[in-house]
Amino acid sequence: MTFPNDPALWRPQFSEEAAELAERQLAALQQNFPGWDITCVADLSAPVWYAIRRTPLTARQKVAGVCETLMRSSAEELAQELTIQVELVHRTRAVNTFTS
Repeated sequence: MTFPNDPALWRPQFSEEAAELAERQLAALQQNFPGWDITCVADLSAPVWYAIRRTPLTARQKVAGVCETLMRSSAEELAQELTIQVELVHRTRAVNTFTS
């Protein structure tokens, strides 16, 4: 299978208003979650929002349920899940120095 050479053909067919909203949402997500590479990929019917961690997970983070990759159907859903992931990472960093 070959892909078209024109990257514009890979972009979703959003209305101008929807495309502007998606761009604002993407910029907000990227600003609020700098530890993640975030993008929106879409076909003609439904966008998919992806986030991939920029740093590898530690064993402790894996046990705590931190994910390396997230996929959601809306920017709002992705923001909610990223907030949960950030909290999980913060919890794994909290170490009781008196018992270590």
